[in-house]
Amino acid sequence: MTTFLWVWLATQAFGVGIVWLFTLGLGGPARRLATTPRVAVVVAVKGHDHEFDEFLTRLFAQDYPAFRVIFAVESASDGAVPAIEKYRSVAPDRVALAIAGQRSDEGQKTTNLRAAVATLTPADEILVLADADIWPEPDWLARLVAPLSAGEADVVSGFAWMVVKDDRLSSYVLSAMGAAVASIPRLPFLNAAWGGCTAMARETFRALDIAEAWRGTLSDDLQLTNVVQQARCRIGVPREILLRTPIKTRGFAEISAGARRWFMLVRIYMPTTYWLALTAMSFSALGWAVAVLGTLTLRRDAVAVLTAAFVLNVLRAFGRARLVRRLWGAEGMAENARYLRLDPLISPLAALLNAVCGWSAAFMRHTTWAGITYEIDGPQQVRVVARAPQVTQG
Repeated sequence: MTTFLWVWLATQAFGVGIVWLFTLGLGGPARRLATTPRVAVVVAVKGHDHEFDEFLTRLFAQDYPAFRVIFAVESASDGAVPAIEKYRSVAPDRVALAIAGQRSDEGQKTTNLRAAVATLTPADEILVLADADIWPEPDWLARLVAPLSAGEADVVSGFAWMVVKDDRLSSYVLSAMGAAVASIPRLPFLNAAWGGCTAMARETFRALDIAEAWRGTLSDDLQLTNVVQQARCRIGVPREILLRTPIKTRGFAEISAGARRWFMLVRIYMPTTYWLALTAMSFSALGWAVAVLGTLTLRRDAVAVLTAAFVLNVLRAFGRARLVRRLWGAEGMAENARYLRLDPLISPLAALLNAVCGWSAAFMRHTTWAGITYEIDGPQQVRVVARAPQVTQG
């Protein structure tokens, strides 16, 4: 047991080092663009939740001069439509709305996205896919376009940085789970496209026939990642493109369901990645469990390792605080202050929950997402089992 604990502690130290390495040179200004190709931002929306108005404000405050937005909803009665129409009435040439309708053989977000990309025109040189709950900085589009214009990547993506808005323990744990992914090394073989923030040339999108590859899928971003990787295209994930994403949860049952769905999708779309990630998460969780149990039985080696592990957790939290300060300054520190203080204590719980959710998704085939229950048998084998009644919101 002693050897296992010290090996585990070494991996924890390595993880802390990665976080600090990630922060080196972080927070520089966006590169100046020689040209600004026209961008079409595609946003699949369902309902008018508490953060949609903030997203709209930030989206239309972009410093980028040449972009339009295509919103896609399931039906014209969707609660998000009135807010979208306010912007479309002011700038009809800059805002478009696609009504996707329902399908019974794919995810509703996928249906919405396919309806939106069908309206792209030759004038739309760059396609950006975005979620409706992110807080894009004013230079967001410029940072996405820069690597594409420079020929450094075929696809550019970012990660979410979750900001807790409700002070629930479950929300802080979810934030810790997300932070572990947000600060991983940006290595080509690890990079993936996140549906909340991904950009590529429209011609690349067409050449890879991604709209057709999306047909019948539940996970637009994992399927897109597969297609891009199989075509040996380069996915760039600049460190500065971290999108603050406000979260509110209703308890551990909700975040467990979301984590299990994500692990199920990774297992179906990227099985090798799933098993590698599950192995790493299980090792991390087992280390914490052994260290705690050993400490409770008064084993000196376990006490020493557990103490050192918590010291490392504090150092990791300081590294994450450095990341927050470099990217978002005093405002970011204020909104993340409580999470950063709690992070050393909740990281072990996040590691355990990750492992439990990962293993429980090993044979999972059903999930409920945004009020729709799906059965999934393969990457493009999805069936809608049930739909909750759609509520029209103001």
